[in-house]
Order: sequence, then C-alpha cells, then structure tokens
Amino acid sequence: MRRIYTIMTMAVLLTAGGHCAFGAKTKNIAIDTLRYEKSDSTAEVSLLVHWPAKGNKTLVDSLQKHINYLLSSEIKSPKDIQAYGESLFESLSEDWHSAYDEMEPEDRLGAFSKTHSIINLAETDRYITYYYSTFDYGGGMHGYTTDVGFTFRKSDGKQITLLGDTSSPELAQLIKKGVKQNFANGSEKEMSDEELLDYLSETGLVFLYTQYEIAPYSSGMITFEIPFKDIRPFLTPEAQELIP
Repeated sequence: MRRIYTIMTMAVLLTAGGHCAFGAKTKNIAIDTLRYEKSDSTAEVSLLVHWPAKGNKTLVDSLQKHINYLLSSEIKSPKDIQAYGESLFESLSEDWHSAYDEMEPEDRLGAFSKTHSIINLAETDRYITYYYSTFDYGGGMHGYTTDVGFTFRKSDGKQITLLGDTSSPELAQLIKKGVKQNFANGSEKEMSDEELLDYLSETGLVFLYTQYEIAPYSSGMITFEIPFKDIRPFLTPEAQELIP
C-alpha cells in the first residue's frame, strides 16, 4: 500500500487557484511559508517551503540557494512555487496516463504523487537547521520517502560538517544505543560514513537513517538524538563552536 501523508506546520495555503504567504519572525531572518497543493485521480502534489525572505543577506542567500538545489528549480516568490507545483502536477498526470490509459480500470493503481517539505526545524543564535522531506510514488506497491537535515552557521551561511572521526568505538556505542530506541534489538552492522545523516536540533545531534539503510521499508525512518553533552567530543571543531 502506498503511503500518502501531509506535513502540517504553519497555517499557510497556496492553492491552484491562488496563493498567500505569511511572514514568520525568527531570531535573525524573516520566513515566508509557501504551500501548494493539487490533486485529482491521476496526480497529487504537495509543496511546503519555509522561504527565507529577509535578514542577514549572506545567510538568506545561502539558504535560498540550497532550497533551489533541493528542488532543482529557481524559486524566488510564491508565484514560482505555484508554477513549479503546476509543472510537477502536469508531469505526474502525463506519466499516469502513459502508464494506465490502455489498462482496464480495475487494473489501474492510484494517483502518482510527489511531496516536498522544506522547513526551518531548529534555530539558535549561532545556527539554523533546515529539514527536507520528500515522498515519491510512481506506481508499484509503495512510494519512497527521503528525509535529511542541513545545519548552517549563521555568521557566514556555511553548511557545517558536524561529525569528526566516525570510526570511534565510543561513537559506535552511542549510535547503537540510539538505534535500540527504535527496535527491541539494535543493529550490529558497521555503519559507513555515507549512512550517517545528521543535523543539529536545539538540544543535540540528530541521526537519521532512511528506508532500507539499516532496516526494512516497513520500519520507516530510524531516528534518534544524542545530547550535546554526549556527542561533543565527536564533533568537528566548527560544530563544537556552534553548540552551548
């Protein structure tokens, strides 16, 4: 069964017939929350973007550039979000028709769907963390979700590498302890650097493993947080400067 979900945060709606955006004040930047939604029997599109609109120019430019990279598009305003959403919807609908128009109605699967959510997840005076979640369904038994966080230093807008030496046995034990919070028995497999997706919350370092990385699809996302007091020795010097 495919997974359909909607992430609800701020009360801002960008519909097919129009758009609106509300400013949300943060510690250093002003954010416009932009949303687009459209669906029919062939396609479903849902977009949610916390767009950095004003503030420290270096930081705002860095965040805007990263959002455009994630969406592979040039987003500068609510109108751009609407145009991007319309384009996604039309593409998904065309793909659905190509796949199912010649099939009997009872053999057709549900609407193809695409969800993008890019939100301001955590913020302090020194850093800001954006969280990206995307869901794709283009036929088959189920769709696929990818989640990842990105932490940026406010002083210069640089995306910071957080972990230093990932081969530390002490760090491995902390990770296994975190994994065991999601399962009765933690994974014993050795984690590679590429599998360590991490970002800063306001209280610690969050680890996230996407579907199939260390568990079956049915287990969903595997995530846990290690408090600053425990993770500090394993952080890069740049990351250590950001935390309390």
